[in-house]
Amino acid sequence: MRDYRVHRYVNAFCPTCHEEDPDRPLADVRRLSGWLAVRDDRVWLERGCPEHGLQRTMYDESAEILTYLEQWTAPTKVHEPDLSGNFKPVPSAYEDGLPEMQTQHTCILLEDLTDHCNLRCPTCFAESSPAASAIAPLAEVLASVDARLARENDRIDVLMLSGGEPTLYPWLEQLLEHLVARPVVRILLNSNGLRIAQDDALVATLKKHRERVEVYLQYDGESAEASAYHRGADIRRFKERALARLSEAGVFTTLTMTAALGVNDGEIGAVIRRAMETPYVGGVTIQPVFGSGRSAGIDPHDRLTHTGVLARLAPQTDGEVTWKDLTALPCSHPHCCSVGYLLKDDSGSWNSLTKLVGHDKLKDFLDLNPDLIANRIADSGINQKLKDSVKQSLLDLLSEQSSLSHPSIGSLWKDICTGCDLGIGTLTKLATAALPGQHKRLRRFLGERVKRITVKP
Repeated sequence: MRDYRVHRYVNAFCPTCHEEDPDRPLADVRRLSGWLAVRDDRVWLERGCPEHGLQRTMYDESAEILTYLEQWTAPTKVHEPDLSGNFKPVPSAYEDGLPEMQTQHTCILLEDLTDHCNLRCPTCFAESSPAASAIAPLAEVLASVDARLARENDRIDVLMLSGGEPTLYPWLEQLLEHLVARPVVRILLNSNGLRIAQDDALVATLKKHRERVEVYLQYDGESAEASAYHRGADIRRFKERALARLSEAGVFTTLTMTAALGVNDGEIGAVIRRAMETPYVGGVTIQPVFGSGRSAGIDPHDRLTHTGVLARLAPQTDGEVTWKDLTALPCSHPHCCSVGYLLKDDSGSWNSLTKLVGHDKLKDFLDLNPDLIANRIADSGINQKLKDSVKQSLLDLLSEQSSLSHPSIGSLWKDICTGCDLGIGTLTKLATAALPGQHKRLRRFLGERVKRITVKP
């Protein structure tokens, strides 16, 4: 008998072929038939190359968690291809915009403003540095945004400003003024926090636009070792100062953690705790190191993975957060991203949305549980309009487009509170109220008592 079972059949590139000529277009690299094999509960990507033989790399750390994530998929929004008939292979297909076989519209538009940075981090996916000097002209950035607005029916849900270090962009204040005047729902600013920690004028600008602007703050943990490994020096004092200033200004912030095996994978729980304790920190995004850009490299047979991050949640939070508190992002490939919400009830206890609603009921609302749906078709007590409303609200909440700073967040929670009976009286009261001044109260409530955890490999 074989010592493994086939989880699913796949096509994959030969890594050795790619390494022999890394500048060769990926479309020209040999694509191989293979499978995901489960061996000792780990998932291995195995494929056979006529030239290099069996190629084996670790795909994920937990077959159990990967199987759980695969339950959470939902239909995605229809998109129009930018070029009709574009069936080129990926990634060359994207040279002409979104191709025919694209399964998702533009959830997040990423605009790189500069490759200049005030750090030269040993871990940097963009390979930015102080020596880099490319700066995108303001007019070109706005033209790019306008072109995407035209394609997306005059609305962009999320625009992420990145780089380099985007707070060093010379026209950042003018750019934000232009963007808030356009139908861009949320603007995310990626930052290492150094300038935020020291520049009062920048913090004032972010506070001015806090209804539309959110900060993704680079935050790798609370140890000097993690800071030195990823950032080249112990710069924790700048992170703490930036975080305190953003919280005081009421600017929603996501702590963005780059995690590496044996470096800071033991600090995931501490970062989540920091988010739970800090007002206006809307949550945490955890990204395992991958083999792109500048890094110390990864061992393809032993590395931190998506399910590995999820498996570390319970041991590092004393069971307060577990992998079952998250689901796969329903609109994405289930292996690509997981997301979950934590809510502090009126007694001060934290509970997850999945725990409050229940996995089966959540699947029912998302139309992911055929057996439950079939059993309830004849139930005349179901209000289909309410069910549809809750489903759409849950899909919007469990998407990359959503965050606690989203202007429609109150209406989303209203539908979910009403339809799911979360048992959180304060949230229900605030979300369903339309009295003057309630928006400010709801915003503070969300900033203190609702947290979003995302894992994005």
